[in-house]
Amino acid sequence: MNNEKADSHPELLNPPAQFLVESLHLLPKGYALDVAAGRGRNTLYLAQHGFSVHAIDRDPAAVQTLRLLVGEQQLQNVTTELVDLEAGPIGDAIVPVNTYNVVMVFLYLFRPLFPALIQTLKPGGMLVYETPLVENHLRYNHPRHREFCFEPGELRELARDLYILHYSEGERPRADGQPGMFTVRLLAQKKS
Repeated sequence: MNNEKADSHPELLNPPAQFLVESLHLLPKGYALDVAAGRGRNTLYLAQHGFSVHAIDRDPAAVQTLRLLVGEQQLQNVTTELVDLEAGPIGDAIVPVNTYNVVMVFLYLFRPLFPALIQTLKPGGMLVYETPLVENHLRYNHPRHREFCFEPGELRELARDLYILHYSEGERPRADGQPGMFTVRLLAQKKS
């Protein structure tokens, strides 16, 4: 894929998460971290809206695809890094303290990482988080492992030291009329 253009592969150009789009006007401009960025749909969206984005993921193919898309779009405000956050201790080198204006996490859950996500936010910085609820696992067996889903109220409790601007749990309808995913959404600000 290195020599191919991403625009010849429309499957690579997924839209950003709807919750991110809805929250954009509230996010403080600056430096953003996209955790488990995948192919970078949310990274690209924030970069196109003036944020400097650092995208991390453990999948080499996904990071390579994101790099291809960044190059094609000639974005100078995106950096990428191949990181497996679950492989060892989470240190300042991976998630530095008081660094980001925005931290976003979509469709990923690794509970030991949560304190580092809060610590890496600058005072006044925002955490944007959406991932499946256990209800999604119980109904659709997705994700396949229950531990990758939040229990009801769990994300709110983990974010108790932040100022919560938005919190909701439930089914997210799909435009095509198919059953939606049960997720939890959080938009929260680190206190100054």
